[in-house]
Amino acid sequence: MHKDEYLHQLTHALNNIPEHERTEILADYEEHFIMGLADNRTEEEIAKALGDPRTIGREYAAISLIKRAEENPSAGGMSRAVTATVGLGIFNLLVVFIPFCILLFLIALVLVIGFSLACSGPFFVGYSVLELAGIVNIGLPVPPHAGVFFGIGLTSSGLLLMVLDFVLVRVLYRLGIRYLKWNIAVISGRETI
Repeated sequence: MHKDEYLHQLTHALNNIPEHERTEILADYEEHFIMGLADNRTEEEIAKALGDPRTIGREYAAISLIKRAEENPSAGGMSRAVTATVGLGIFNLLVVFIPFCILLFLIALVLVIGFSLACSGPFFVGYSVLELAGIVNIGLPVPPHAGVFFGIGLTSSGLLLMVLDFVLVRVLYRLGIRYLKWNIAVISGRETI
């Protein structure tokens, strides 16, 4: 592949990257060609040594999306970064996408459990108070006096779980960004396992 064709394919592969980053990357690769030609290498040899421009474009796109997700945390940013990283190879389907889905499921599960506990507490307190007042006899599994405190404990536990889930999401977000960066470094050969 000749220099112009290589740079054209690389330009096309980098179309989702901000203009300033794209210009810098293309200038670097053009410099590789200039230096290689100065060393009496052919354009085909240089292109082969640099690697597939589409793969390089996907790597830079993933790196750019990870950077954006790190600078502006959001669920959409993280999911785009994960999707771009998964697109780098079938290996990432197992190493990135499946753990990401498992973590999302666990985060949602903890949130649902916390919300359920927080909502069930007031009902438990209400039924205990009604039973203490002699209005109803529901047959709670605990004595009515203890039921009031048990309901308050359920609500408190639920609220605490929801707060902990929020903290967990923040921690996992930061760890996820670091993990995606490490994954790209391993795939691109800058770091070994």
